[in-house]
Amino acid sequence: MRYVDEQCTQNVPGFEEWPATDGYMIPRVPTAREMMNKDRIWKNNSSGTLMQYDFSPPRYWTDDRIKEVQLAFASQIEDANGVVTPSVPGWLHLVQRLPEGIRMALVAELRAGNRLSSIGATGWPNDDSIVINMRERFSATRTQPPPGVVWRAINDPRYCREELSERADAVDFLIIA
Repeated sequence: MRYVDEQCTQNVPGFEEWPATDGYMIPRVPTAREMMNKDRIWKNNSSGTLMQYDFSPPRYWTDDRIKEVQLAFASQIEDANGVVTPSVPGWLHLVQRLPEGIRMALVAELRAGNRLSSIGATGWPNDDSIVINMRERFSATRTQPPPGVVWRAINDPRYCREELSERADAVDFLIIA
């Protein structure tokens, strides 16, 4: 068992302690759902009408914890089923606005272990476009993207390595890696 020093946990968001029988405190880290519901793992870098949310897990999270949260993202996206509701966290509200094909591609990539790193509606490439950044190259959707979604290799170090795109109502929706 690892003992916890009071000073090392004071500034850790969401950290709680449970008293142990031997007088020491045992750390209790919130579940993936608890952290997502409080929206503590998303940095809101929005400005004015431009919306940008960056996934920023706490430094003490393990890779397994991050994978668990990313899989929970996939479940939340599937549960929302494209119904736009204003009461959801900002990042999920943007995901709900995605056309079905690109949303299916996002869920497939998350389930395959790829990590969502940011999502934004910043007015590029079209005014209503939503761009999602993934951490790794695509694996689940490269060879067989969902209907309406197009995969292409870009390999431009200033932009991205590859992209998935879907055009709906003259608006481009992108997932880039």
